[in-house]
This record gives sequence, C-alpha cells and structure tokens, in this order.
Amino acid sequence: MRRVTIVAWAVTALSVFFFANDSSAEYRGDAFATCSACHLPDGVGVPGAFPPIRNRAATIAGLDGGRDYLITVVTYGLMGTIQVDGVQYFGVMAGNAGSMTPEDIAAVLNYVVFELNDNDATEHEPFTAEEVEKTQAAIAAKSPTAAGELRKALSNKHGDQWP
Repeated sequence: MRRVTIVAWAVTALSVFFFANDSSAEYRGDAFATCSACHLPDGVGVPGAFPPIRNRAATIAGLDGGRDYLITVVTYGLMGTIQVDGVQYFGVMAGNAGSMTPEDIAAVLNYVVFELNDNDATEHEPFTAEEVEKTQAAIAAKSPTAAGELRKALSNKHGDQWP
C-alpha cells in the first residue's frame, strides 16, 4: 500500500510540474470564461448583440496600435456604436480592471489571438503582464470611452486593414 501511495504522489507531483511549466498554459481557455458569456466559447459572438472576436483579434494585434487597443478594451471595456463585418452593434462591454490581474488579461488576449484564430498567428508575440501594465499606465481616460476613441483612431489610420 505504501508503494502505491508513493507512486501516486510522484505522478501527481510530476503532473503539477509539467502542467505548470507547459508553455501553452499562457493560452489557457479558463481565462476566457468571462468573455465567453457574450462572445461565446468559440468567439463567434451573437449577431446584433455581441460582436465576433474569432479571427479578428489576431488581425487587430498585428496592426500598429492594435495591441494597445485590445488591452484597453479588455481592461476598461468599450461603449457605443461599432460596426463589425457590416453589422452594427450598440452597447457597453464591461471592463475587467477590477476583476482580472494583468496576468489574466494577458492570458485572455493570448487565448483570443492564438486559440480563437483559424489563421497562422505565429508572427505575433504573446502578450505579457508587463505589456498590459505598461499600456494600462499610459491610458489617460480609464473608461470604456478610451477604447472607443482608440478604435476610431485606429480604424481611420488603417482603413481597409481594420477588420
């Protein structure tokens, strides 16, 4: 019996070690649980109610200023009217500054960019907690309007490249 206990303990310890050190952990789906309530687990959203983020976040992350926009949206939310794939959305997305750490926000964005993307996203660097903190510190208006203003500016700047 003692031998079984030792083997079970060793297997558990090794499992914890390997899963804790698994590089894919930064793309963990559990971080996306809050977001999936509206954007759905596969990121396709609900037409007219909640916009799709599948395949879009990776495109935005690749644009100049896009990473800051994504961090701002997840941190402080988004409010107002936006158009996505020809569908108009009007509403308020709550920010997660009070409920998610910078590590959580980086994990959500990594999941969305790398896992909810049907295209090759290997050209993107993973988001880090340090990057999230730096962007959060640089945002003057810590509210959903900050993301809305940034969205308008990036949409104008990138024109047809903006998804």
